[in-house]
Amino acid sequence: MRASLPGGHGEASPRLTRFAVLGDYTLDIAIAPQARRRHGGDVPAWIRLGPGGQAANVAVRLARMSGRSSVRLVAPMADDLAGRLLREALAAEGVELAPLPAARSSAVAIIVDATGERTMLSDRQSLPAAAAAAALAGADWVHCSGYALLDETGDALAAALGERPASITLSVGGGSVPPEPPRVERFTARLRTAAPQICLLSRDEAAGMLGRSTPPPARRAAALLAGLADVVVVTDGARGSAATFGGRTFVAPPNGAVGRVVDATGAGDAYAAATIARLASGGWPPSAARLERAMASGARLGARVARVAGAQGRVTGERRITA
Repeated sequence: MRASLPGGHGEASPRLTRFAVLGDYTLDIAIAPQARRRHGGDVPAWIRLGPGGQAANVAVRLARMSGRSSVRLVAPMADDLAGRLLREALAAEGVELAPLPAARSSAVAIIVDATGERTMLSDRQSLPAAAAAAALAGADWVHCSGYALLDETGDALAAALGERPASITLSVGGGSVPPEPPRVERFTARLRTAAPQICLLSRDEAAGMLGRSTPPPARRAAALLAGLADVVVVTDGARGSAATFGGRTFVAPPNGAVGRVVDATGAGDAYAAATIARLASGGWPPSAARLERAMASGARLGARVARVAGAQGRVTGERRITA
């Protein structure tokens, strides 16, 4: 793994950052039943069609945050109806799309319960071997979806990412890692090969990585997974987040957001995007203060996104692209 020591250096002034995000871009069909479901029956429901996917969610949030970055999304995409809808949505966000061949565009059905939590039924397409080259070309910071590393092509992808130039910072998101020892071992090995500077996991994903049915507190989980990257962040929704870096543990408390959680889909991706954007504002490694500010930014945006509908639902203050 690339050596990084904690400290105060790398606090450069803001500059143009070229982000490349690697992973899935999906057509999301969100369904929130408005009455108890009856087998074989017909009940009213709130249904929304929109863009989603872990990688695309991060890319869009990054593009909305500031004019001091360019964002490219590398994702499998077919020339079908779903693909055309997704291309149009991404163009409106000012995100460059680097489409990779796919038999069909990815789609996810999301069942949202009364608390805003969701269950996802996914039809994701795997990334071809060329994905890493397309992501690394001209980038300063690459963010890779954990789903991509869990794919069958994950070994080749991890190897290519691990050979990246030293000038490129790599972050990796979670990917709903199932608590199955062979898959956890494979994902862990791929992370070690890719050698990311930062790995972001939800508390449930951390529990899967640790082989536990009951998730430990975020602080404990981050400490147990500290070897996965220079910085390991574990998020726990409204309960805050924790990170380990250079032998120290950092905690971001709950952000105090008010209002009912409407749809948690994409909230973790928003946390990742805001955290990455803050960390990318200077060199690597960050100071302890910048890491703490990054985590606080992530917590604020994640909480706001959970209070709007849709994985890419716009929140107040996000930049709009004008013609």
